[in-house]
Amino acid sequence: MKKSIIVGASFLLLSVGSMALAETRYISDKIYVPLRVGDSTKHRIIHRGLPSGEKLELLETNEDSGYSRVKTDRGVEGWLPSHYLVENPVARTLLTAAKQQVAELSNTNKELREQLKNTTQSSTQTNNIVSELEQENTALNEELGEVKRISANAIKLDEDNRRLLESNQMLSSEVDVLKTDNARLRENKENEFFLNGAFAVLIGVMITLIIPKMMPKRRSDWS
Repeated sequence: MKKSIIVGASFLLLSVGSMALAETRYISDKIYVPLRVGDSTKHRIIHRGLPSGEKLELLETNEDSGYSRVKTDRGVEGWLPSHYLVENPVARTLLTAAKQQVAELSNTNKELREQLKNTTQSSTQTNNIVSELEQENTALNEELGEVKRISANAIKLDEDNRRLLESNQMLSSEVDVLKTDNARLRENKENEFFLNGAFAVLIGVMITLIIPKMMPKRRSDWS
């Protein structure tokens, strides 16, 4: 029993040691394929190696030799083993494309965040401008009300002034009429006074002339 425990403990220690020494590794798909002038390894190499993920144009395939003739984007034509050719991009190319897409999405996200920030700032500025315009509108309405009130007072004052002018003109006309009547009355009074004086003088003359004739003559003491 004791021996079994020792063996089990030893096995456990070995297992832990093995787990501690184990590390994670990935197989790299980065390889270079030489491009030859013919469909065998005996032909001369015209390109030292095409990297994995290189986009090629397939021109023809030799099933017997297992080689395919391809053309690069730069226009170089040659032969390479057909088993290196796949229809879909390799993992490295896909990973690069994915990283590029992630970077583009990150940039787009950053731009959208910046646009959102600018939009928020613009919205705040717009709200401030609207608030200022509303305050200015309120002030202008108050000024307009004051102008209307002043205008109404001015119109009323103008009407009152016009009435006063009309009243003044009427009073001036009445004063002129009164002056004319007064002058006429004064003239009439003077004429009446003159006539009364003349009449009194005439009566005095008549009395002077008539009364002596009407009185009996006194006899002279000498007669």
